[in-house]
Amino acid sequence: MDRSGYSLIEIAMVLVILVALAPPLIGSAAGLRRSFMLSRAQEEAARLFAEARWAAVGEGGAIVILNAVPPWGAVVTVAGDTTRLTELGAGGVSLRLSGGRPNARVRFGPLGLGLVSSQTLTFELDDEERRLVVSSLGRVSRR
Repeated sequence: MDRSGYSLIEIAMVLVILVALAPPLIGSAAGLRRSFMLSRAQEEAARLFAEARWAAVGEGGAIVILNAVPPWGAVVTVAGDTTRLTELGAGGVSLRLSGGRPNARVRFGPLGLGLVSSQTLTFELDDEERRLVVSSLGRVSRR
């Protein structure tokens, strides 16, 4: 008689080990998801500024429009064309702008340089946050 397979005790032991390992793995997955969502929002905003600089050089100027509630951003050329519109609040990410303002406009001149004072965008999700600082010349740094 061939007795291939696992005994009930072996299966029960595997289940006990899996149940013991599940909470740390679930916590790690939630942290990775939160980190991914924050990075995604930060990179989408950085992409807005990069595209606005290129559009400003080609079109003679551009504006990045940012809205904190709901979080979104857009690139508009001086001709009035919207070249990019993106949601920055995917996955529950919230956005705070410098000075607690509800919205902001960052202008770029024909040379692709910023024409405003610096701007800090703070992306938050649960207890974690990421910052994107835009200098007065339109350069972006991630913090």
